[in-house]
Amino acid sequence: MLFSHEPFGTMSDGGAGAAGADFMSTATAIRTDACPCPPSRRPRRRSPRVLLLYVAALLNEFRWSLLGLLAAIVLGSILFEMANIDGGRLSIFMSMYAAWMALLAQQVYSPPPTWYLTLLCGVYPLLGAIIIGEGVIRLALLMVSRRRGEKEWTRVMVSTYREHIIVCGLGHLGIRVIEQLLAAGQSIVCLEQHRNARFVSRAQELKVPVVIRDMKEDQALIDCGIEHARAIVISTRDPIANIEVAMDAKRMNPSIRVVMRAFDEQIAQKISDAMDVEVAFSSSTLAAPMVAAMALGPKAAGENATAPQVKVLSSLMIGGACHVAAELTVGQSSRWVGQRVDQIEQAHAIKLLSRAANGSPAQSPPPADAMIAAGDRLVVHAPADRLAELTA
Repeated sequence: MLFSHEPFGTMSDGGAGAAGADFMSTATAIRTDACPCPPSRRPRRRSPRVLLLYVAALLNEFRWSLLGLLAAIVLGSILFEMANIDGGRLSIFMSMYAAWMALLAQQVYSPPPTWYLTLLCGVYPLLGAIIIGEGVIRLALLMVSRRRGEKEWTRVMVSTYREHIIVCGLGHLGIRVIEQLLAAGQSIVCLEQHRNARFVSRAQELKVPVVIRDMKEDQALIDCGIEHARAIVISTRDPIANIEVAMDAKRMNPSIRVVMRAFDEQIAQKISDAMDVEVAFSSSTLAAPMVAAMALGPKAAGENATAPQVKVLSSLMIGGACHVAAELTVGQSSRWVGQRVDQIEQAHAIKLLSRAANGSPAQSPPPADAMIAAGDRLVVHAPADRLAELTA
């Protein structure tokens, strides 16, 4: 999927209007059940499969240290088992124990009975200090990097992710897409080129792993787990780089869903014809109907006391038409007071998404026979051109 971003007045990537228009459509493009609730980082379930993936990732991280240690123990066990000690040969377990203790500079037999065991007991303490000491130091550094969210632990953690979403670019748009997807309970991996980017710390606060690397490098996508990802959101301001990463993502994972930011709607359409992606509308296309819908509201609370007070929350395109989600506060003398939910929906061709009565939790969706009372806060879904009817 492509979402094109045309210049909208003087708004840039830092413009709240442009980012606000894009991030809702982007998150909805990945999950149709995305909700506008505040972001909350849900902890990943510690299932046996996830724990096994963590163990496998740690074993892979320390594979050379473990292989070196294993080779040293095997070699030492063979040499101890070959020696004739106290008129006989050692068992395999005793030989392994003697080799392990030699690595720790603790001789089981002093002095060693053969010349090669003497050499082994002289060299193995140095070898043990290198192999075991290096492994302990790396493990300590890994724990420190986990606390600080550095690349070593990030690489280990990302290797355990499956069916996650990769977000490229931590600008205003990228961070808001992340917050929206986290609210929907998705696992996210961020890819950002600059360590000092403005929203890197915000992503880390949300416990989202951030891979610091140039997204145009194949290894960057590999580090983000592109092979196991379900979708990738490319939200940077570089249109050429966005196209390159979209093609790389499809090459590495043909089944992945690509959501790419473009800066020209016509170019976005041409790209979509050549690639297995869809097209969303530009920020100006998305934002303009929403701004127009906001302008349809009453000038002041006293302009029309019988009409609900309207606050536009978001906009989206359905079948080429702009639809809005709006919050309505029912006034004391509103004609909606005393009507049922289904009556209002049929009369205005809208859908009530939630209803919050005074002092009561919100009902989403409200029962069809629920009676609307003064002071109720309703969230409705309606075509933008029908919003004027609600404020008439």
